[in-house]
Amino acid sequence: MGHAVYRRAVDILELQRQIMEMCAQDSRKIIRLGASTIPSAYILPQLLPEFGQLYPEIYFTVQQGNSKSVSDGLAEGLFDVGLVGMRDDDRLICIPFYKDRIVLITPVTEAYLSMADYPATPIEELLRQPIILRETSSESSKTADRFLDSMGIDEKHLHVVARVNDQEAIKNLVAGGLGVSLISERAAQNFVEEKRVLKFDLPGQNSRSLYLAYRREYTLSSYVKDFLAFTQKKYKR
Repeated sequence: MGHAVYRRAVDILELQRQIMEMCAQDSRKIIRLGASTIPSAYILPQLLPEFGQLYPEIYFTVQQGNSKSVSDGLAEGLFDVGLVGMRDDDRLICIPFYKDRIVLITPVTEAYLSMADYPATPIEELLRQPIILRETSSESSKTADRFLDSMGIDEKHLHVVARVNDQEAIKNLVAGGLGVSLISERAAQNFVEEKRVLKFDLPGQNSRSLYLAYRREYTLSSYVKDFLAFTQKKYKR
């Protein structure tokens, strides 16, 4: 009986804290965002200005980290909303809002241009080339690993010339001719459009979802709900 009363008192105090926090935030309308690499670098720069045109009174603070650190920050109350590439955290509610996939990019050379004309992607030939991979803790890297596993390819049989943490650095290295890479299609988009690299689609399932996340039992303010609704609507497919 005593434990139940204690738990109820803790819940009431937590609710009081949330209400006080929301009241303080309502006066200034700041949304604290945590974002993993792909959303931070390639989604938010387009999303936030568009949202800001409709809601000029709302401001943002943004902190980048990997999906695990953002999830931990959400659970600890450091962020109101997270944009992450994983959802295996029982402390959070995660809503898919964007579908990304892994593609293979190459330098623009006569040899690779010839491969682009093949009726099917010559994936085995492409994967025999020098390759640049991302650091192993990223969700993009895990998706690439799943693709390689589905092809029955062991990473130790690849000619890995570099393992780089930054997607922009990888794109520049590929464009400069160091090798090919498996990379997020969204991250590669601008270099492909500028014809600085070539993009090859991969066979099979190599996609992943990006998620809007917030902690369970947390009362969302009206303007945070507006942001969630706007984001889901913008990327609805």
